[in-house]
Amino acid sequence: MTELERILKDTLIRLEQDFSRSLSDQSKELQEQRQLMAVQNQELQRFQEETTRTKADLQALTRRLEGLTGLSASLEPLLSHLNGMLSGK
Repeated sequence: MTELERILKDTLIRLEQDFSRSLSDQSKELQEQRQLMAVQNQELQRFQEETTRTKADLQALTRRLEGLTGLSASLEPLLSHLNGMLSGK
């Protein structure tokens, strides 16, 4: 084997090792990113469920408030009448 062949062979071996190391590192990084994305996806799903529950709670509270507003409006004339009766005595 000539000196040039040996240099080329050594160079190719180092390049192959560097490439293999780089590929392994990138594979590990990709796996970590996948795991992070899975965690983030679970958090997003939990937030969406929480938002849905909060929206339903808000709708229920809105209906309740509308009912109380109607009750207040219907009691207003009665309170005015009672106040008039009490003032008349």
